[in-house]
Amino acid sequence: MQSFKRKDVFLLAIGLIIFTGFLSLNLDIIQAFPTSPSTPFVAGISYFGQGEYDKAISEFEKSIELDPNHTESYYYLGQCYLQKGIIEYNNKKIFKAYGLYRKANEIAEQVIPRYKKNIEENPTDLNSYLKLGYIYETRSIVPFINEYDQALNYYLKALDLLEESSSPARNTGISVFLNIRIGYIYFEKKNYSQAIEYLEMAEKISPNNIEVAYYLGMSYDKIGEKEKAFTSFTKVLELAPQSDFAREAEKKLKKINKD
Repeated sequence: MQSFKRKDVFLLAIGLIIFTGFLSLNLDIIQAFPTSPSTPFVAGISYFGQGEYDKAISEFEKSIELDPNHTESYYYLGQCYLQKGIIEYNNKKIFKAYGLYRKANEIAEQVIPRYKKNIEENPTDLNSYLKLGYIYETRSIVPFINEYDQALNYYLKALDLLEESSSPARNTGISVFLNIRIGYIYFEKKNYSQAIEYLEMAEKISPNNIEVAYYLGMSYDKIGEKEKAFTSFTKVLELAPQSDFAREAEKKLKKINKD
């Protein structure tokens, strides 16, 4: 599990990268899994994508009023509160952040059984596996919470389903997302060889992904592959020189050079 200090440094960066990666899949998921009521839900998704979480909350609440059984609206409502909590936490407003985390968790507790029921009724429901994995992972970026095992379980099942799919073009983005998330979770679990396996797979598909480069560097460094770590950390600086990842990668490069 991450230390509190390390989570403090990366909480917003990781949260937004996970969120951005998953949001890029929303159009495919919405098209594949038609939703009702569509108008407030789609409006909510639009505001969510722009980071306008208060407006998104209003739209998702409208959607729930129209259909109290609309699972996706509950899901994104919870994600709005989580993202607001991450922002407040990184602004050092700790008590406000944890109030938002609690709200997000309350909503997640309502949503999790719904997605599990979906899977019971349809074991090939990719959307539900993705959403459950994402819920458990994002809850784990909050200090002192560790639900990575649950997230990993659903992500691995989603990846299995994806590999059995007959739509490779549509699934490329989801494959990148899953390999990154699985690799990251294995890194958090200190299983660095497994982390490298999945991150290298993601790198083959998406060679200029900053999170892949950073966690490959971290994983290589952990197993003593200093040259590969150096290459990956250097790539981080090239891809996003002003990012939090780059600042941390620069520290690692200086340490490698000293050694």
